[in-house]
Amino acid sequence: MKNSTKNIQERQEKILSFLCEKKEMSISELSQALNVSEMTIRRDCSTLSLRGQINQKKGIITYIEPKSKDNQSSLERINASLGSEAAKFVKDGEIVFMNSSSTALKSLPKLLQKKIYIMTNNLHAADYISENDKATLIMSGGDIVNDHLIMSGDIAKQSFSSMRSDWGIIGCAGLSLEHGISTPYLREAAINKTIIKNSRRLILVANYSKFNSFSNFTIGNIKDIDVLITDTFASGELIAAIRQEGIQVIQVPQL
Repeated sequence: MKNSTKNIQERQEKILSFLCEKKEMSISELSQALNVSEMTIRRDCSTLSLRGQINQKKGIITYIEPKSKDNQSSLERINASLGSEAAKFVKDGEIVFMNSSSTALKSLPKLLQKKIYIMTNNLHAADYISENDKATLIMSGGDIVNDHLIMSGDIAKQSFSSMRSDWGIIGCAGLSLEHGISTPYLREAAINKTIIKNSRRLILVANYSKFNSFSNFTIGNIKDIDVLITDTFASGELIAAIRQEGIQVIQVPQL
């Protein structure tokens, strides 16, 4: 009988827990510690390696600290693939709202090649502009209260309130059935709510690390999502529950 998604996740968490304590272990040692076959451990470690959470070399498994460069680069690759997939939904002549999410920002390179209008409150979007762009990029304006170059406040909110978009492309800090879509920043929460309200269709880009977690402020419900774009490492149980709500879910394979 195949293992459930929950059992697989729990076993992989135990692997990470062992490795966090011992720093490195062999396939055989992990097999004995968890009382499962070496083949099962190899499958789990292959998944964890693709996520950038461990290193594998000649049967020795080494733990990677969560903030290491390897783990960051793995998530960067995943986020880039999610952004590229989101851009496929947008057609020439349409209007796109984009929030301050760095994952949503990954859709810009391909969006800028389409004859569309894009409004965002993320000043980092200007870094993507080139002379060959076909799109018109609109900055919302607003207050900048820190060094993250994210615009918020009444001016930003009014900009998104004055238009209706064909698509909203947003990222989040947390996604769960109980708490919905969440963000850690109060000032940006109001902007995100406005984007969701004034977008005819909403695309949420969220990698596996955002699943079954909650940040400080809820900005929308699961039912607000039209398309969820995630990776193949994301919680299968949550994905199944989201699909039951009639939401399209795309899991982008990671090479």
